[in-house]
Amino acid sequence: MFDSGFLEMLIIGVIALLVVGPERLPGLASKAGKFVGKMKAFIANTREDIEKEIRADEMQNMLAQQKEEISELRDMMKSTGNDVSSEIDEAANMLGDSINEAEKAASASSKETV
Repeated sequence: MFDSGFLEMLIIGVIALLVVGPERLPGLASKAGKFVGKMKAFIANTREDIEKEIRADEMQNMLAQQKEEISELRDMMKSTGNDVSSEIDEAANMLGDSINEAEKAASASSKETV
């Protein structure tokens, strides 16, 4: 967080010793340490919450993309089903026409032989 070395910490310690005094310095150092620990925990929790929200947002985006892909696949399946159905109907009509023509031909040839 802060770029401080040993010399800077020593100067802060000496100034604190002079300002606060040797009898109150350990209590003040303890309070400062607890405060720094609480701040680090707060920052870590905040960072974790932000990362969870980002992951949740990413998951929602992925879910939306998958729903879109599923919708496209459904449309393709419906289209393919309609195409197959029309091809089957056309083939059935052609078969029916062929059967009718064969029956007419058979009936005409049986009349000629009689």
